[in-house]
Amino acid sequence: MKKIFHLIVASLICLLFNGCCVFHSSTCKTNQLDGLVENAINKSLDYLAKSVDEVKDPLLYPTYATKDLTWKLKKSTDWTSGFYPGCLWRAYELSKEQRFKDWAIKWTKGIDAEKFNTKTHDLGFRFGCSFGNGYRLLPNDSICKNYKEVLLTAANTMDKRYLPNIGLYTSDWDDKPLPNSVPVVIDIMMNLELLFWSSQNGGDPTRYERCLSHIAHSYRDLIRNDGGSFHIVRYDKSSGKMLNQGQLQGDVDSSTWSRGHAWMIYGLVTAYRITKDEQYLEKAMRVSDYFINHLPKDYVANWDFQSPLNHRDASASAVVCSALIEMQSYLKDAKQQQHYLTEAEKMLTSLCQAPYFSEGKGTNCLLLNCTQYYHKTENTDVPCSFGDYYFMEALVRYKNLIHK
Repeated sequence: MKKIFHLIVASLICLLFNGCCVFHSSTCKTNQLDGLVENAINKSLDYLAKSVDEVKDPLLYPTYATKDLTWKLKKSTDWTSGFYPGCLWRAYELSKEQRFKDWAIKWTKGIDAEKFNTKTHDLGFRFGCSFGNGYRLLPNDSICKNYKEVLLTAANTMDKRYLPNIGLYTSDWDDKPLPNSVPVVIDIMMNLELLFWSSQNGGDPTRYERCLSHIAHSYRDLIRNDGGSFHIVRYDKSSGKMLNQGQLQGDVDSSTWSRGHAWMIYGLVTAYRITKDEQYLEKAMRVSDYFINHLPKDYVANWDFQSPLNHRDASASAVVCSALIEMQSYLKDAKQQQHYLTEAEKMLTSLCQAPYFSEGKGTNCLLLNCTQYYHKTENTDVPCSFGDYYFMEALVRYKNLIHK
């Protein structure tokens, strides 16, 4: 009898001190994540401040890191150039420190000339993350007074890539072109926000319809029946007829490249934010479900969902994490909202810790274990500037969410 009494007392003590974890496990997990996010923000701000001394030249931009975790630098002509100033703008948004504002302006300025670059489909990446964030945060600042015009010019340049007979914006590269073919890659979904914005802020208003056409045709031709995705579709330049579908950065044509899939998810969520058209929310949930259902236990995506080669791409999970934090806020069904927020929190929990967060590694990079293009480059299992950017964005969005 005494033994039973002791067991009951022990159980009551356990419940007293651990009650929140017994009855409110989600609250405990959220509190744990809040601490991880706060630590990740503080460490990220510290690493970004130190990165300024590493990069030095405001006309050079981090792209990928070497195996010893130092940044490789390229000029503004590289598609990744907007992400570093974007990180600095996000750091300013989080900290309100003047030094981050000054650095963000400094590295943003060097991208200005790219607004006339007609040889790329990635002007949305370059300008949305740099000038776009600056204009969003400081619309009335005298130093940033020309940002709107720069953004409109960049959008005008990108709009020239639209091909009416296929109803899509075309991409600027293809490793396996067909005769008389024109390529369209899934990445362009991320660049539409600049075009949408410009159509409502002084640019050509008919551009809005071109963006809608691009989304409709991209979803039709890039998303498979099972919810997976192709990276590229090739069309006949003259007739507009679809020639084939496949992968460039994925493993094989029948597989799904996880970061490309992430681009589609994020692009559809952005399309809903701008248009409020419910079809984009439905599509975003469908492709999000595919991504979530193919994640490993730690919620950090493999570079390709069907590849037997196990190389993680933390940037893919960072992109989707940020997109899901936004998407859940648009959902009217409480169960759906909680589901997608929980999935985003699982991704963010892993990204804020080892082996993915760089704390203790002696580097100025933020996220480790990203993969660019396994079959073509050495940038495998290394940090990348876009991974850092969308990680920072996810931290901002999560922090704003919990402080509502």
